Amino acid sequence: MRKLIFIIYIILPFISNAQNLQGVVFGNEEDGKTTLPGVNIYWQGTNRGVVSTDEGTFEIKKGNNQHMLVFSFVGYETKVVHVDNLDKLEVVLEPNLEIEEVTVVKKDRGTYLSAMETIHTERIGSAELHKAACCNLAESFETNPSVDISYSDAVTGAKQIRLLGLDGIYSQLQIENLPDLRGLATTFGLTYIPGPWMESIQVSKGASSVVGGYESIAGQINAEIKKPDSGEKLFLNAYANHHGRLEFNANTSLKVYKDMLSTGILVHASGLGIRNDDNGDGFLDDPLSKQLQISNRWKFTNYKGFMIQAGINILTEDRLGGQVGFEEGMAQSVSNPYGISIKNNRVTGFMKSGIVSQDQRTALAILTNFTGHKTNSFYGLTNYDASETRFYGSLILTRDLDKNAVHTLNAGVSFIHDNFSESLYNINLDRVENVPGVFAEYTLKPVENMTLMAGIRADSHNMFGTFVTPRMHFRYKINDHLTLRANAGKGYRTANIVTENNYLLAGYRKLQWHDKNMQEEAWNYGVSLVQDYILWGRELQINTEFFKTDFHSQLVVDRESSAEFVILSPLSGKSYANSLQLDVRYQPIERFDVLLAYRLSDTKHTIGGELKELPLNSRYKGLLNLNYSTNLKKWMFNYTIQFNGGGRIPRHYEEGQNLTDISGSFYAFQPYTVMNAQVTRYFRYWNVYLGSENITNFKQPNPIEGAYNPFNHGFDASNIWGPVVGRKVYLGVRFLLNYN
Repeated sequence: MRKLIFIIYIILPFISNAQNLQGVVFGNEEDGKTTLPGVNIYWQGTNRGVVSTDEGTFEIKKGNNQHMLVFSFVGYETKVVHVDNLDKLEVVLEPNLEIEEVTVVKKDRGTYLSAMETIHTERIGSAELHKAACCNLAESFETNPSVDISYSDAVTGAKQIRLLGLDGIYSQLQIENLPDLRGLATTFGLTYIPGPWMESIQVSKGASSVVGGYESIAGQINAEIKKPDSGEKLFLNAYANHHGRLEFNANTSLKVYKDMLSTGILVHASGLGIRNDDNGDGFLDDPLSKQLQISNRWKFTNYKGFMIQAGINILTEDRLGGQVGFEEGMAQSVSNPYGISIKNNRVTGFMKSGIVSQDQRTALAILTNFTGHKTNSFYGLTNYDASETRFYGSLILTRDLDKNAVHTLNAGVSFIHDNFSESLYNINLDRVENVPGVFAEYTLKPVENMTLMAGIRADSHNMFGTFVTPRMHFRYKINDHLTLRANAGKGYRTANIVTENNYLLAGYRKLQWHDKNMQEEAWNYGVSLVQDYILWGRELQINTEFFKTDFHSQLVVDRESSAEFVILSPLSGKSYANSLQLDVRYQPIERFDVLLAYRLSDTKHTIGGELKELPLNSRYKGLLNLNYSTNLKKWMFNYTIQFNGGGRIPRHYEEGQNLTDISGSFYAFQPYTVMNAQVTRYFRYWNVYLGSENITNFKQPNPIEGAYNPFNHGFDASNIWGPVVGRKVYLGVRFLLNYN
């Protein structure tokens, strides 16, 4: 009987733990046991296997008739272990004394684009996250060609991503396959996931599985947090840069009952207490900030088909920005310096439970999470206060419809409750969303090289009525070298009129909207070709992809039709985004990885009856990433250079203005380049890293327009297209102690 096929990275990553065999591999060295990464582990007589992680851990599916597990690693004697049950294994390999010298012939490149996954997904592992300081999720994409990261404005420190040429609000952000970082977390949520907490990130492009909901339009970004049973006994990370930012992260795990029940605690503290104004415009380059987080997670598995995980996370954050002279507690007055104060308090929790039948053909899962978020803020003379309570729950049934796993069905129900309370300009923007939904997804895999996934869901919204979301994904491995993927699907989302645009409050113009409740709707189509070759004995991967997003309804941010207001209005006309990308991954010499990528973006929407290029969006992006590790990975060197194309700056044309200025620098920004580099020295239990971001010290000129008179017409801190902060030099230390 073949194993039940799960769409692991989309819906039920935890269920696989319940039917899989887990363990850790050690090498028996002179000074004691040490974990072994890169060990080949496979069932005897088959070609199905896995490789142990950087921490020596592994997880492999076990069939009913599979009992002999082989462990093979260069420099160590091969070991075969008889496996009767799913109890966690601890395997110790003995050195092969006949081998005097060991050469590592393959290293983890950090990012991986699988030829087997149905949906176009790039996996970013811990090796990639170590290539940069990676203080949080927002900073995890500095070496990634697909995701762009930039400041939303020049005063709050908020960061935003772009995927397929579209703002991050059109990508579904998840934590362990549960929707998160939405609503009030939209503006600053990317800084709420500390980098050292993450074990991996998955970036999926295009409309994803209907099982995950109806919101994914441009793609899906999922962050996997370190698990309580990951094998990390203690991990510490300390970071500091020369601008005065300090950060500390720690996590520990404890086995409460055998290997069945474990718990983990994660702690994060960061802050910036130095007032920096390198460009001399009188405003802080980065706001003063303090953030504290603590998370507690639990996991139980009986290794007989049942597993449950639960956890809670508490966060508090304060930001103080504006003019250099603004102090905490100062009154909001034109007689005082211009100031911005943002206070966020957030509590989140989750529970995931799954059970697998004895014949491994049926699985049932329950996924839930909740969020309580409150923000109190002011931007100059404008107050903005809001709170949100959100609950998400889904029940998913996975059924293998035949013994050969050719036909698989995922079906279930979901429910979303979102209670918003907002106030801006003394206008009440409260709303309550209740959205029950039902979905089904059929997967056909007639042969190993072909997969067709077709899904549909129907959701009943208390404000927008019932809507249907169809999606389809197709994968065909043409031969050993070529894998073709195609997808098409629709997505919907509720536009948070003020929450998603509150960074625009850092300007003289007020926000003006026609309707406080609006739903966006779009189709996404994509095709990609992944080519894998062996060139001069080394792996070469070429990825070519094209994605198109076509909006039927959209909230348009119009900064050009009025000198007094930023107008938030429904789309009247066309709006689309085209993204064409080519990237090449190769290792020309041993332990030297090269990533070369180039992407063209054509994103336009209708403003004032005219189809215009999306402002502040680079027309192209080129990226070169070089990574070299010495033998036994004692040293690692990483260098990244980004080439960003020019674009359009949104301007309100005033009567009497010289028309020749429209094509000048006042209305456009030119291409620019950003360089980052880092060197890491590894020791047995710890490593130290030194690096620099924005090495050439390139900064957008005049990031805050009208900075000399922020309470009057002309003040705007939101026209950001390039780096706001100049060169950063940083130093960090990591310490890791695993269970032996």
